[in-house]
Amino acid sequence: MRSCTGRRHSRRIKMYEIKRGGHADMKRIYPMMEFDFKDWERPSLADCQIGMIRGAELLLLKDEAGLEAGYAYMLRDAARRYALLGWLSVYPTVRGNGVGGEFLELIKAWYERYECVFIEVTEYPELEKARKLADFYRRHGWKDSSVDYEIGGRETLLLQRGDPPLRADLRGVIEAVYAPMYSPARLPKYVRVMA
Repeated sequence: MRSCTGRRHSRRIKMYEIKRGGHADMKRIYPMMEFDFKDWERPSLADCQIGMIRGAELLLLKDEAGLEAGYAYMLRDAARRYALLGWLSVYPTVRGNGVGGEFLELIKAWYERYECVFIEVTEYPELEKARKLADFYRRHGWKDSSVDYEIGGRETLLLQRGDPPLRADLRGVIEAVYAPMYSPARLPKYVRVMA
């Protein structure tokens, strides 16, 4: 309860948590991924499902009533040292209330034992939306990797949080993180690291 200009107001703050999603959840949220991400930056549903079999994670943001508020599809290397927050969205009905920032904080806690977590920001610096998104991630502790990086043949900003690998090892780390979805032979079709 807060007192403001002599009146008392009650304001309930929602609490959120992460729940691991399964294959049925992936199939259910995939239409939202199609809405949130362009064809060239989004893996197929089959690639997502295969990725989950091989160690990728679908994280669902839930409020205290169990209502879903967002999702994140995370790729991880087999050694569980590095992760990539590949696709994240907070649902439009809860955007603008700090929910995205809270989701990022929960993801940071979820992966706190990992050496480094990466985030890709596509169409950076061309689109203002991408520049704002990169600034948002920077405010939450991610830093520029200063590496030339492309998704779908388009310039992409690679951000990192934690202890990054040596620059000479970065290509191998990104290959390892994407390994649950793409083989080394398929990866260059989607992702290119010029380290």
